[in-house]
Amino acid sequence: MNLSSAQDVQAGQPVTKLAAYKVHNLPPLPNSMQTDEYCSTTGGMYNPTDISAEQASGSQDSYATGDLNGKHNIWRKEQTLKEVNSKYWDVFLPLQGHYSVAHRSIVLYRSVKNTTTSIDTPVPWVCGTLAHYTSGAHSWKLPMFTTLVVFRYPIVGRIVFRQPSEQPWADTTIIIEYLIHADGTSQNNTIDHRWGIHDSPPGKDFYDWQNRCISAGNTYNPYKILFDPKESESICSSSKSYFCRVGDLSSRHGTLNIAGRKGNSSVLSRRLFTDTQLPLSGLASVVGKSVVLYDDNGPKARGERLACSAIGGEYRRKAVVKDWFGNGELTPLKGKIEFFQQTEYDVTDMEVELEGLEDNSGYHVHITPIEANLDFPCEESTLYGHWNPLAVNPNLSPRPGESTSDQYEMGDLSGKFGTLENLTALNAVYNDTRLPLFGNNAILGRSVVIHKRERNARWACSTIERGYAPSEARELRGIASFHHPLGFAYGYIRMTQLVYNDKSMSDTVLEVKLRHPGKNDRNVTRNHNWAIYVNPVGVDASVQILNTRCVAGGYIWNPYYTQLADPLNDELYREECGPDNPLRCYVGDVSGRMGTIDIGVKRQVFTDPNFPLGAVASQLEQDFSRLLTTGRLSSPSLKIHGYVPNAKRKSYLSYRPCGSRDPSDKNKTVEQLNTTSVLANYTI
Repeated sequence: MNLSSAQDVQAGQPVTKLAAYKVHNLPPLPNSMQTDEYCSTTGGMYNPTDISAEQASGSQDSYATGDLNGKHNIWRKEQTLKEVNSKYWDVFLPLQGHYSVAHRSIVLYRSVKNTTTSIDTPVPWVCGTLAHYTSGAHSWKLPMFTTLVVFRYPIVGRIVFRQPSEQPWADTTIIIEYLIHADGTSQNNTIDHRWGIHDSPPGKDFYDWQNRCISAGNTYNPYKILFDPKESESICSSSKSYFCRVGDLSSRHGTLNIAGRKGNSSVLSRRLFTDTQLPLSGLASVVGKSVVLYDDNGPKARGERLACSAIGGEYRRKAVVKDWFGNGELTPLKGKIEFFQQTEYDVTDMEVELEGLEDNSGYHVHITPIEANLDFPCEESTLYGHWNPLAVNPNLSPRPGESTSDQYEMGDLSGKFGTLENLTALNAVYNDTRLPLFGNNAILGRSVVIHKRERNARWACSTIERGYAPSEARELRGIASFHHPLGFAYGYIRMTQLVYNDKSMSDTVLEVKLRHPGKNDRNVTRNHNWAIYVNPVGVDASVQILNTRCVAGGYIWNPYYTQLADPLNDELYREECGPDNPLRCYVGDVSGRMGTIDIGVKRQVFTDPNFPLGAVASQLEQDFSRLLTTGRLSSPSLKIHGYVPNAKRKSYLSYRPCGSRDPSDKNKTVEQLNTTSVLANYTI
């Protein structure tokens, strides 16, 4: 352990002593970083063998696995940071196998005086995730392959699988992030659900009311382990995992619980397991299979399978800053800044390669991306201030480069790693626990600004863009353009999302720039809800009467039937849908997940984990190309539930497309064109 001076961010005072230090069951919740309860989301002390505190006798085996303080603090009292700094030998702290502490958390405690009893009580203070690193003098993060299972009906939740890349023999960590009932049939907690991995990805029967998830097939068993369902007892267990079918997770790790409300999900459903027989690569890989949750007390028509979802990749995120704009002048700055993050549980790596610096000082992440065609694109009026979603008080931050990243604003790069003063070039590598590329606080779609030392003037800036190889993914872009001459808003909402080759999708970055129409209109209105509706824009988009405006849009898009059994219970929906439970929201309810927007003020940037562009965009693109090529489209691109297409709907163009024909029309010749270019924009 090597702990240096630490600062209490809230009190603004140095902390010099630790009350205890322990390994806890779970990693801290990434989306709770903004709250004071961040380290309280790590569960209790890791104690897989259920050793009580009264059993402690001095030898390490008499303490809980995670009780580092009990095993190594022989005086059982508060220790200064200097006293803690040492090397320790622990023979009951496994880094592999069923009881591994990998991917769990280490929590440092400090003493807080109870205002009622005036007794000092240890409380969690600082925490971090235990990650795999390579051994040796120059250790580095071990490359991990991560897969993700997302449940959307009739429960919502996420299950993460992690294993060292291309090492199918290595341990796999399973993180059950949360499981919550979401279809409206139950608000009660349910327990003891069997679960397992099955042969095939689920089909559309994942939401059937009868014979649900039959398409997932049988329990995945690539090694042909003998299994007789008629036998009441099986030799398969956590201690004899080699007798288990690969997909039989219940026998190796026990059953799961599902919360009725999100307030209970963290305590009831969140779990972490280490599996020694679950390959994520190689011939027996479970990627592309499905996870099935069982309900042995469900209706007979539905069957014993409650929910199912496919196992897809969760790929690392890369962000690049490279296209530099001078602020009112040409800039000699060259080079790039790159950010890498494997998952939201990992630290972010930052690589800086800059040259052409001229008497510079600070550099920071700012709130919004660069706007095109501005003479002064880096100014406060367009990029605003530093990205600081955790509301860190910069006046309490230590001097640049002298403390850990949590002591500075999230976007204060020069505060965390040192300034650019007296440098003409910089080549450096850093890592940061507070610079996410995942989740609501992600820096993707924002900007980096480099300042001059004199007057702290903004000198150069660039947008933080996605970095990816065209061979692994493609970026989809959409725009909702508010431009009707008689409309009631003017501007746009831009959307970008990365879709990988296995059809897994990244978060969607949204940029909102809206004002009231009229060149000189300076009105400001706040707290507007915004949503995606099922139908395209109609002729009522510009009617004067508010209650009849945009009625043609229909209803909010809800493709996964969230709360379908109780759709009128708006109170329940508002309590459960939110940034901390985005899958519980209708896909179209953007304000439920991201919050409201303001019109007539600053631009805003959001990162939404439940805003799919992929399937719809792909279908639109394919059908538009087919329509231009053949002149025909037999059915509408987008299926709207409850809407029956007009039988008289035209399925072909009223004119012949230039240089194309229907492939089924064999009597026509094909006119060859040397060049053909089609550019399509679609409006949501």
